[in-house]
Amino acid sequence: MADWVIGDIHGCWETLQRLLERIRWDGARDRLWLIGDLVNRGPGSLAVLRWAAGEPRLDAILGNHDLHLLARAAQLVGARPEDRLDEVRRCIGSLNCL
Repeated sequence: MADWVIGDIHGCWETLQRLLERIRWDGARDRLWLIGDLVNRGPGSLAVLRWAAGEPRLDAILGNHDLHLLARAAQLVGARPEDRLDEVRRCIGSLNCL
């Protein structure tokens, strides 16, 4: 059993997968903390969120990009030119999103 801490994924799903393979992370045995910025920038924000939601030994601390996604979902702020959150936003509200 190991404890792992990973930060600033930024929606880079494929990079995260390679990292998890490299450290030989075992979701049934190891504990994982994701520290801020799970989404945005990379093309796989929705994949990162779907995966994280299904991992029972994973905890996440929200970062500014994650909070921006929540603010956009609540229509409190508008999109920024650099946002890559449209796929996640389209998913929000559907029954099978995550």
